[in-house]
Order: sequence, then C-alpha cells, then structure tokens
Amino acid sequence: MTKDEIVAKVKELNFPEGSYIVFGSCPMAAAGIREASDIDMLVSKELFKNLEDVGWQFLDKGKKDKPLTYDVFEAHPNWNFSSYSPTLKQLLASASIIDSIPFASLDEVRKWKVSSGRPKDLVDIQLIDAYLKAREGI
Repeated sequence: MTKDEIVAKVKELNFPEGSYIVFGSCPMAAAGIREASDIDMLVSKELFKNLEDVGWQFLDKGKKDKPLTYDVFEAHPNWNFSSYSPTLKQLLASASIIDSIPFASLDEVRKWKVSSGRPKDLVDIQLIDAYLKAREGI
C-alpha cells in the first residue's frame, strides 16, 4: 500500500485523536521508501478493548504478539515483542502527522527494526538510512 492508500483506509476507521499511531512499515510507505503490505497500529488500551468488542479478531503471532485484526489492519495494545518497546505516548510525541493521521517517526521505526533484527528488518534499516542520508544532502 502507498501513503495515500494507508491514509484513506485509516481515516475510514475514524479513531479518536491520540488513541493510536500508525507504525510498522507504514511510516516507510508514507515517506515513499517502500510500500506496506498491512497497516500496523499501536493503540490505547481503551481502543483495543473497543475493537475487541466490535468483533476484531485476535491473531496469535507469537509469545507476546497477539494483535486484533480486521481487513488489512493489525491493532496492538503494546509493542513489547522485541527489546525495543515504545509506548503510544512516546511514539505520539515524535509522530509525523500526514493528512491528520499520526505516523511513527522513521527514527522510531529504525530503532524497532534494529532491535528486531530479522532479515527483512536489516533490509529496511538500509533503506531508511539511505533515505535519511539523501534528505540530509538536500
């Protein structure tokens, strides 16, 4: 998905301001680095409970990773599945707001990907570094 597709889909959810942030690979898509395959969000505990109540389904992705899913969305109540586990408040403090949608900063995405260290994360770290280096040269 592209930035515009992500923004349109997230806007359809009409979540309350301050109750979520778009994270995962979507901030990379928002910057035009690469497209995202799904929309990962860190959400408040209250919003997570509301999503469960309206029928979003649990997905067991591992010991500490059990988001609620619906369509292309994964809503996480915490980001505690690697050694880097930022809070919603922390991510919102440095968010990039794009067309009224809060995206985690690329610095935060990079920190999470470094701590995860999966092969796909190592590729993404190189892409983020190249993007940030090119921006510095502007």
